[in-house]
Amino acid sequence: MAGVRERIRELVSLKKRQKRNQNPSDAEVREVLVQAMADVGADPALVYAFQKTGVYVSEDNENTLPKDDLKRFYAAVEEYYSNLDRGVQ
Repeated sequence: MAGVRERIRELVSLKKRQKRNQNPSDAEVREVLVQAMADVGADPALVYAFQKTGVYVSEDNENTLPKDDLKRFYAAVEEYYSNLDRGVQ
């Protein structure tokens, strides 16, 4: 749980920077989110797909995301498993 708390602190820090017109980069936000996902034990295929596409699909948002985003996300999940099957890391 300590890892999750640290990620929350990082997101709060990024938000404070944003309020001071020092917007965090997409890469910074994405890095914090990826680490948070890892900290809570998210499926590595979903983490990979998020890193590759910048899209995260959940039960809450799946019906509202554009179809192209869903296709890219699920293609990345399939790519992850395909790479595992071939021994590519």
